[in-house]
Amino acid sequence: MTLSSDKPGAALAEQLLKQSEQDAAITPMDAVLDAARAGRFTDDQCFRLLARLWTLKRTMYYVYGGWAQGINLNDYPPSVAYLFGKQIHDESTQEMQLCDEMLRRRWSPTQKQLFAHPYARFGTATRTGSYIFCLRALANYPQNIRIAAHNLGPKAIELAWTEKFAKLFPDETMHALFHSQLAETRSHVLMGRFQVEQFIIKEVDAELAKRLCAETKRDYLFYLEETARFVLGMAEEKAGEVTVQADID
Repeated sequence: MTLSSDKPGAALAEQLLKQSEQDAAITPMDAVLDAARAGRFTDDQCFRLLARLWTLKRTMYYVYGGWAQGINLNDYPPSVAYLFGKQIHDESTQEMQLCDEMLRRRWSPTQKQLFAHPYARFGTATRTGSYIFCLRALANYPQNIRIAAHNLGPKAIELAWTEKFAKLFPDETMHALFHSQLAETRSHVLMGRFQVEQFIIKEVDAELAKRLCAETKRDYLFYLEETARFVLGMAEEKAGEVTVQADID
């Protein structure tokens, strides 16, 4: 059974994006931004923020490497591989921007030492690790489904908080850093919408995309929770907690 339309996945793309935008209205990153705007954001907290974001960006190589092995050009036109290649390039650029900013601020003398710094270490038994392994598991699914789960899920949430940081972050250099990443992140969401509209054909794939999108968003929000608490020096969340409270005094 197929979805009838010139763009068979148009309704699904709209549904996934709308739900993700609702989920992105308030995230744990708002607490980080509130602290910065209130003048309660130290250099150490800024280091923590960039280090955790860099940790995620650099481990995306592991995710995309697995996904690249599963793109079948007989099933998708060359544009799909091109867009995927552009997304990998964008993520690599953002990863380097984060690293360069930390080195520029002399928080680490070399990139090699930055990898070993406690703030930037990747841990498997963490929310970051859980999210990365969740994405890596999407390699078991066709490209249209994993792009639906990622680009119209976590990427839409990433775009929302990045837009806030680009507009409101008081540190001029940080403001410029996040602003420079807006166009690329927005393009990833648009890539996701295009590919879902064109290549989610079967009802079973649509239902699978909905479930996997919800799961990846859940793990991404947990990653943001862990990151915000780490940046702000808050205790690890207790059982049942999901969202950082805006009042961090």
